[in-house]
Amino acid sequence: MAFRRPAAAALILLALAVSGCGGSDDEASVDAARSSAYAALSSSSQAAAASSANRPPIPTAAALDAQIKSALDPNLPDAERTALIEDGEAFKDAIPDMYKALQDNPRAVYGVKDPVFDNHDGTLTATLSLDKDGTGTNVRTTVVHFVNRDGRWKISRTDLCGILRSADYRTAACG
Repeated sequence: MAFRRPAAAALILLALAVSGCGGSDDEASVDAARSSAYAALSSSSQAAAASSANRPPIPTAAALDAQIKSALDPNLPDAERTALIEDGEAFKDAIPDMYKALQDNPRAVYGVKDPVFDNHDGTLTATLSLDKDGTGTNVRTTVVHFVNRDGRWKISRTDLCGILRSADYRTAACG
């Protein structure tokens, strides 16, 4: 019986595709994102106050992690799954059988890690880590952005598409 949970599968692939990132480059990417986030923190307090008035509270890494992992719940309706991704409806039919990634990597451990940075532009920056075989010997990381859309923090379509491309997965949703 085939499952059609494309957005959840896309999120699974997101976590599994992190393994395509290289070791020391991972740290450099994370450091660069952190530097960028710190620079954003020093921006004008007026701009920050105006920007924060129209967005939901900044979630913790644990909350973002739970949001991504909730997409794996087989009882979650597809509309709620796609709501976790910026422009998620584009992914609904574009990724029909990505659950195979989960089946191929049953011991994978992944999650969003602290810190979460508010970029003061309607985006958050966080780090996603992946231990593909669950042993802790080859943990990979990548920077992931979340965007404020419809009063909710969603994983960036750009980041999701970049991760899918790095895993050599092509989808019309990513152009």
